[in-house]
Amino acid sequence: MTRNDSEWVNDLFAAEARDCTPASAQRAVCVLYVPVSRDPEATRPCALVLSDSELEKAALFLTEHGKAHFIQRRAFRRYCGALVVGSPRHLSEIDFKETEQGRPYLPDLPDVWFSFSSFRSGFLGAWSSTHAIGVDIEEHTRNLEAAELAQRFFSQSEAKAVEGVGGLARLRTFFQLWSLKEAALKSIGEGLPFGLDAFEFELPPNLRVVHAPRGHGGSERFEAHMIETTDACAALVTHERYPRPKNNLTAATADRPSEKQKQCDEMDFLHDPLAGV
Repeated sequence: MTRNDSEWVNDLFAAEARDCTPASAQRAVCVLYVPVSRDPEATRPCALVLSDSELEKAALFLTEHGKAHFIQRRAFRRYCGALVVGSPRHLSEIDFKETEQGRPYLPDLPDVWFSFSSFRSGFLGAWSSTHAIGVDIEEHTRNLEAAELAQRFFSQSEAKAVEGVGGLARLRTFFQLWSLKEAALKSIGEGLPFGLDAFEFELPPNLRVVHAPRGHGGSERFEAHMIETTDACAALVTHERYPRPKNNLTAATADRPSEKQKQCDEMDFLHDPLAGV
């Protein structure tokens, strides 16, 4: 491993990165998007900046495409971390840890909140030193029964919004809501097991958080933002950090997700093996 490897990876992402921070959130957050590199030579230097445990995870993928996607994704995560650290450290030294729920953080910068998401064509990375945040990106052309799934996992008003349009517009509406919900869960350091019904949204032109867990301050402490993309639905949710009560059990039970949402196996239809941090 040489510094040239780290510099090569930095140059790769710097050349392709696009700032897609919503205008409404530019004072609080930075959001970058990078497309997956189709250069077959890109994976090797990206692999050289990863840890042994990351390479072991990469080896578990059954296809070369899946392995390459994971390696680039983790290298991009280190690239984002290096931008925040602001030093010429080798990317292999940008060592993210994860909470029990999977939220990535840098031990040297505990007050900076990071969030990452990916789909088959690219990666999103976001960070903030003032807000808890979450981002999510979803491919909106996947073939699924959007109306039926919205009835199962969304609120009544959200399900009506999905049912009220047809064709590709229905899929896009479904994935707009889904990306908002996943981003919101990440903004409180949680994942799908916490429940999609923990948050409710109204879509543009009046985009807003209708409902959020009281244990995290309620809807007034959250702001929703759509991220402009051409081939996916992407969302950012910012959360004004809220001091949790000392009795965490009380806070959790105040907005306990429904049983159907706590069963993640029911939501396997959306689990992309290439998604994640």
